[in-house]
Amino acid sequence: MKHRHAIFKSRLGLALCFLLAGGAIIPQSSVLKAETSVTQQSRKITGTITDAKGEPLLGVNVVVKGTTNGTITDLDGKYVLEVEPNAILVISYIGYVTQQTPASGNVMNITLKEDTQNLDEVVVVGYGTQQKKDITGSVAVIDTEELLASSGSSATQQLQGKAAGVNIGTSGAPGSATMVRIRGINSINDNGPLYVIDGVSTRDQDLSSINPNDIESMQVLKDASSAAIYGAQAANGVILITTKKGTKTGQPRLTYDGYYGFSKTGKRYDVLNAYDRIDVEWQASKNNLDLTGASANGELPYHQQFGSTSDSWVNHLPNYMTVTGAGGSTSIDPSDYDQANNVVYAPVGDTNWWDEISQLGWMQNHQLSLSGGTDKGQYTMSMNYFDQQGTAIESYFTRYQARANSSYNVRPWLRFGENLTYSFSKNNGLSFSGTESNIYSWTYRASPYVPVYDYAGNYAGSLFAGTGNFQNPVAIRERNKDNYATTQRIFGNVYGEADLWTGLTFKTNFGIDYRNDYSYSMTKNNPEFSESGGQNNFYESNYFNYRWVWTNTLSFSRTFNEIHSLNILLGTEAIRDGLGRSLNARRYNYLFEDNTNTYTLDMGENNSQRTNSSTYNGEFALFGMFARADYGYKDKYLLTGIIRRDGVSRFSENNRYGVFPSISAGWRMSEEAFMEPSRDWLDDLKIRAGYGVTGNSEIPVATNFANLFTTSTSYTNYDMTGANNSETTGFRLSTYGNTDTKWEMTKMVNLGLDATFLNGKFSGSFEWYTKKTSNMLIQAAYTSMAGESGSPYINFGDIKNTGFDFMFNYRDRKGDWAWDLSLNLSHYKNEVLKLAEADDYSLWASGTRIEGYVTRTTKGHAVSEFWGLKQNGFYESVADVMATKPFGQSDITEADAAAYVGRFRFEDLNGDGKLDDSDRTFIGSPHPDLTGGLNATLTWKNWDFTMFWNFSIGNDLYNNTKYFTDFWTFNGNKSSRLRDQSWTLNGDNSNAILPMLNTEDNYSGAYSSSYYVEDASFLRLKNLVLGYSLPKELLKKAGIQNLRLYLQAENILTVTGYTGLDPEFTNAYLRQSDSDTDGAGRVDLKRGVDMGGWPTTMRFLLGVNFTF
Repeated sequence: MKHRHAIFKSRLGLALCFLLAGGAIIPQSSVLKAETSVTQQSRKITGTITDAKGEPLLGVNVVVKGTTNGTITDLDGKYVLEVEPNAILVISYIGYVTQQTPASGNVMNITLKEDTQNLDEVVVVGYGTQQKKDITGSVAVIDTEELLASSGSSATQQLQGKAAGVNIGTSGAPGSATMVRIRGINSINDNGPLYVIDGVSTRDQDLSSINPNDIESMQVLKDASSAAIYGAQAANGVILITTKKGTKTGQPRLTYDGYYGFSKTGKRYDVLNAYDRIDVEWQASKNNLDLTGASANGELPYHQQFGSTSDSWVNHLPNYMTVTGAGGSTSIDPSDYDQANNVVYAPVGDTNWWDEISQLGWMQNHQLSLSGGTDKGQYTMSMNYFDQQGTAIESYFTRYQARANSSYNVRPWLRFGENLTYSFSKNNGLSFSGTESNIYSWTYRASPYVPVYDYAGNYAGSLFAGTGNFQNPVAIRERNKDNYATTQRIFGNVYGEADLWTGLTFKTNFGIDYRNDYSYSMTKNNPEFSESGGQNNFYESNYFNYRWVWTNTLSFSRTFNEIHSLNILLGTEAIRDGLGRSLNARRYNYLFEDNTNTYTLDMGENNSQRTNSSTYNGEFALFGMFARADYGYKDKYLLTGIIRRDGVSRFSENNRYGVFPSISAGWRMSEEAFMEPSRDWLDDLKIRAGYGVTGNSEIPVATNFANLFTTSTSYTNYDMTGANNSETTGFRLSTYGNTDTKWEMTKMVNLGLDATFLNGKFSGSFEWYTKKTSNMLIQAAYTSMAGESGSPYINFGDIKNTGFDFMFNYRDRKGDWAWDLSLNLSHYKNEVLKLAEADDYSLWASGTRIEGYVTRTTKGHAVSEFWGLKQNGFYESVADVMATKPFGQSDITEADAAAYVGRFRFEDLNGDGKLDDSDRTFIGSPHPDLTGGLNATLTWKNWDFTMFWNFSIGNDLYNNTKYFTDFWTFNGNKSSRLRDQSWTLNGDNSNAILPMLNTEDNYSGAYSSSYYVEDASFLRLKNLVLGYSLPKELLKKAGIQNLRLYLQAENILTVTGYTGLDPEFTNAYLRQSDSDTDGAGRVDLKRGVDMGGWPTTMRFLLGVNFTF
């Protein structure tokens, strides 16, 4: 006994050195002698473990109760184990009911029963695991099989609709990242969740370097009572990812998983062909003449490019325009294109720009993994190759990834292990942003009567007047095909774990996240573009960052008198991040822009236009101490308490530390005696309640300090040399600091109800929550007397989210048939409680080219509600115009009012007879009333069929693309709405939604209005899979464990009234300008503004997976 105590003290002392010092103390070497015991007489038992069909089960855990003595079944379901007399075997396997049985005889064959309740399922929670039945917080467990039923480069892309309360935004661009929001919008600043991969936290929202096939489990901590253990990093929720580990099979297992297929765009912009485009132009010109009275004198629209009458345009519709007198010469240099009045017309033609830039995006994914191990150690290794061609020409994303994981049982009480992932990805540097310069946006901004190439084989464009200011999208892609961007990432951890005493375990885990981004881009001359700069330029940039995380925990688990269960966790965590820099430079005027060998910075012209910069990433450190206690009484009364104290270097000493507590309780009502009559149909009923506090330390960098000195010759006009003929660069403060700032705090209440019925056939949960973010960081409203420097950040802002999550599941089996149906629903209401002392203080975001702000964030409303004028019919007459004077035209005369007939009429909200800024109001919201997903799986013998739907109800989108397609400000292509649903002077206008065709109408679409806002509710068939698994009897002869073939289709049906490309549009890549967001890149302030982007693509795949 003394010897056991000595061992315990030695091990505990070693653990405390790490735990309490947070890694600051490195203990001297110490020798631990192996514990000795009297070996009793033992015997060997063997057996086979099968399922209800008699199929052998691979990887079943067989452990002697109360010990670490155990093994795992092999390919044939067989096991061998040496046991002591009176031993009890515990047999467990994921998805099956755990069994306990005395070890009797020498041969024990066991049949496992499928677990339809999963109450004993082990779920990963913060820094540990917990049985599902004991969870008191809000933890969404993601079915990884459902996750992998969708294709994609990132696991978060496949998460959409799989968990209630989790909203995913992405795009159809190859390799695109995602924007994840959990239970609403918490802040005007960062709203992205914290990711924890194998115990290592990361703030990087791009998970494309993590292969979805390597994921073993995924959990989402949605409320503060479960996420508070991550303290200052957890305000926006936490996503826990555990990668696959090796198994104790005793023999290697080789697994291949791959698919091959293609993607294609579905919906496209509804624009006109060349003939219809000319017709509406002619009619718009004629309408303008009618309004001014010129047509009464027989005058008809005339345009030198199209001829004098509508009919003659058909014969004169040009493919392209050439210089006067060239006579269609094929030797014209595009740089000599003239904008003179006289042109020579080319033959009739019509260009569908969408078709010209589109292609089938072939994609393939290949995963090869090897795993195995024994009781002494386990391993898994994998390699992955993913290649995705985009649906736009010359676009792609390629990823190579290798991963290794191993664990070693050095002693029965001591374990070590590691995880290491390296990934290299490359794309062609194509912008994924949802802006008017997106590759798909050019398809509606380009004129259909301009061809892709001219007679000489050069790119055609917008150089000639009247064709708009578009850039040839084919030219853009082909000229940029040699550009690329690469990302290298190393992510991994090493850990050690020691059992110090029965139920007492120490673990230390050190992880690193290193990322390097490199981009290389030559912007070539585009002489056919009407706004060409006339010069090329080469840009090169490199960014690197690394982050390390060191976590130490001491956990204790014990059950007393078989009725009291207690689990205690103590820990410390140290983080350093922002340990890197970025460098970039640009040079102009390269002589050989088509020779990639000259793409170096020193080959460009060394003129005043050259630029270079170096950026500091903003290094910061975090140190936290945390504790969690879980108590259970008779397996029916549950209590969990968490407390964490974090210190973050981003804040001053006065506010550097914060405490984040939480408490939650559960009552398994079904275990009460008075529920005995319901035991026949009620398996489990649990009521949960929790409260917690979390923080958001992801704030604008260096808010505490005077920030970023800016240089310019304009900051001083004093000639330091005394010559009085030159300027000297001066400095000024960019932004004032504030040493009193601290992190944003989110307080949350969560109430939940979980139920399982009829032996696990039916299960469901309902949760209601409310959370309030306070001390939100905003920039103070300073007067101009403070100078040019930016105002400091202050803690003054509150946002509230209230909502519910609902989940229902039905699963059953009848003979060879089995089915599984799951539904999840979620709703939240977002409200800004305050932003400043003045109630009307607002944060704004602008659209593109539209006059006025398109979103407003202010007290009493949700974040990013749409803002503008309410469109209310059309001006029917001059009198109508004079009754409500147009915006900014308070002094309009009746003579000038005639031009406004047929244009949009907006509501005069204050009734003063004119339109101005006081008539702007809230015109829509991007926040949905209800979102959800429906997954259905049906299996029959070796066949399986799965379909998944997701939907959103009640959300609006601001369709900014209609500024170009529905109005006359630009001369690109126009929508069929303009042709078919425009107001007319002497016709039936009951179907009219757009103003009268009029080339001089630069008014109707110029202002942000309700016309741009559309209901974006949708129902989408997200995934459809049909699979067949070959019979195991056939495969066994070839040494194959399983082989499955499948066909898969994604996003093949969408039901929506939204006229834009995609109702699932997200501005995940939209980073607003300083004027929109105070320089913070706050994408949620422009939430739901569709400025054109990559649509979600349809995908068709053929796949196979097998295991040897």
